[in-house]
Amino acid sequence: MAYIIENAHVLKDGTRKVLSLLIEKDTITSVGPSFRMYKHIRMDAAGYIMTPTHVLLDSFLPLSQPFEVRKAHYLTNFIKKGCTTIITCVAVQREKELEHALKRIRTQLLDCPVDYVIGVRVPASKLTPGLIRRSKKERLPVIFVEVKSISELFSLPWGWIKEAIFPYNSPLVPVFINKEDKSLPKVWAKLMAAEKIPSFRDELEENIPLGMEALKKIGVYPRKSNLHHGGEVSYNFYLQDRETVNMTERELFMSKDSFLEVTLHKGKVIRAGRQISYSPGYGEYLEIITPSFYLTPT
Repeated sequence: MAYIIENAHVLKDGTRKVLSLLIEKDTITSVGPSFRMYKHIRMDAAGYIMTPTHVLLDSFLPLSQPFEVRKAHYLTNFIKKGCTTIITCVAVQREKELEHALKRIRTQLLDCPVDYVIGVRVPASKLTPGLIRRSKKERLPVIFVEVKSISELFSLPWGWIKEAIFPYNSPLVPVFINKEDKSLPKVWAKLMAAEKIPSFRDELEENIPLGMEALKKIGVYPRKSNLHHGGEVSYNFYLQDRETVNMTERELFMSKDSFLEVTLHKGKVIRAGRQISYSPGYGEYLEIITPSFYLTPT
C-alpha cells in the first residue's frame, strides 16, 4: 500500500525538520516538504515526533537462556523502547576460536525479532594481525578490545595491526577493564591517533542509542537509523507535547514515562500504543560492506 506521511516532525541527530514522506512497497521513495500532487492515502503526523528506530549495543545477550528469557529480554530492552537493530559480539581468546563462535551465535540469533550486527571482543594481549585478518574475512565491522594496562597497549605490534585492518577498516573500540586507572583512556586515544588506527576514543555505552558518528564509523548508517530516499520504513512516533517538544532522541528513549506510541520495523507495525507484536526470526543479519564509508574525514 502506498501512502504519504504529512507534517512529520522528524528528529534525527539533534536536528528537527517538518517533512512529508512518500511510502511505497515498504520503502521510502521520496522525502520533501509536501506531495500535494499525489492522491495517495495521507497520514497526518503533526501530533508526533518522528525518529528513526534506535540502534543499541548489547554485548551480553542471554542467547543460551530458554526462549521465554530471550523473548523478555528482546521485548523489554529493544522492542518496547523503539530499537529494531542491535550490535552484539562474540568473545574470543584467540583466532582459532572465532569460526566456531560465529557459527554458534548466528544459529542462536535465528529467532531474533530485530536486525543485528555481529562484532568480536578480544583481550588486548590477544589482538593479533591474524585475528584481525580473520575478522575482516568474516566482515565483522567492529572489534572490541579489552584493555587492562598501559604496558599491554605498548606491547602490541601496531604497524602490523594497522596493515591487517586495511582496507576493510573495522574500528577498534576500547573496553577499559580497570576503571580505576584514569590514564588508560588518554593513553589509548593518543596511541590510536599516533598510529592512525581506525578506532573510537572512548567506550561505547551499552543499551543506549548510538550516535550518528558511531553508526557511520561501524557502517550501520545509512542502512539503519535513517529516514531517507530509498530507505526502509522503520520509524518511531512519540507523542508531541510541552514536555517532549524539546527533547533529544536520547531523552525520549530514556524518559521514565514512555511517550512512544508507534514503532514500524521494515514496514511492519510492531508497536501500536500498548499493543506489541513479537515475531521470532523477523530480524535479519546485517552484513556491513564497508565501515566508515559515509564518515566525513577529519
